[in-house]
Amino acid sequence: MQTVRDIRHNQDGVVIPSSFAANGWTSVLSHEMNVLFQAMCYVVTKHESKEEMRKALDEFDALKGTFTKPVQEGFKSEEDFKGYVNLLNRFKSFMSRSEYAYPTSLDEAIELFVKWGLVIDNGDAWDVPVYPFPDASELFKLSEAESLALAHIKLEALVHPMFSRLVMKLHEQEENTFSMSKAEMKQLLNTNDQMLAEVLIKLTPYMEEAIENMLEIPEDEKMNFTIVWERIYEDFLGQQFSNNVQ
Repeated sequence: MQTVRDIRHNQDGVVIPSSFAANGWTSVLSHEMNVLFQAMCYVVTKHESKEEMRKALDEFDALKGTFTKPVQEGFKSEEDFKGYVNLLNRFKSFMSRSEYAYPTSLDEAIELFVKWGLVIDNGDAWDVPVYPFPDASELFKLSEAESLALAHIKLEALVHPMFSRLVMKLHEQEENTFSMSKAEMKQLLNTNDQMLAEVLIKLTPYMEEAIENMLEIPEDEKMNFTIVWERIYEDFLGQQFSNNVQ
């Protein structure tokens, strides 16, 4: 197993495992628990003992008052208060379905993280796994819609970096029209047929015209396509920046 404490001295900044998002945790946990996990990554990266880590957690402004019963005086309006309570109740219901009680204190939340494998308790210090990392779908009872949503999140986490790399390589050629085979793309991205198909599907909305029967084209046959860069600029940089990108 690789952990944050194993690699923290070889990294700049705070080590937050990418699998926390890729394995569905950001979607199934409340805002407070997401903040706590990031705070745990910070204290594990920066401190040596559990005592130091716990003290540092108490100093996080974003964690003060978390896991206590919300009071309306802490919100700008009654509407904001009711919206927060409704959202919190949804998370409590979700956890209850899997026979977990929503934490009422910081220590209870950390205990849950340890139970789920998000935090490792070494006795004198905490640690956070990097690889392998627990999968939320294996620890919670999910509806069919929730399972599909988490599967999509995991797939997107794998596909998006490859898609971004392909877009970057195409953009470097300062062209709009390209002629490439699947074999060339696989070599460029160092990936397999299944992942390349997902990348091409993700790229299709940015083509002037979709490639006909794309998934059936032989591996060594050239595919001709034109990229509408303005669509990519708008989606990835925001429309207001598109005129500044050459």
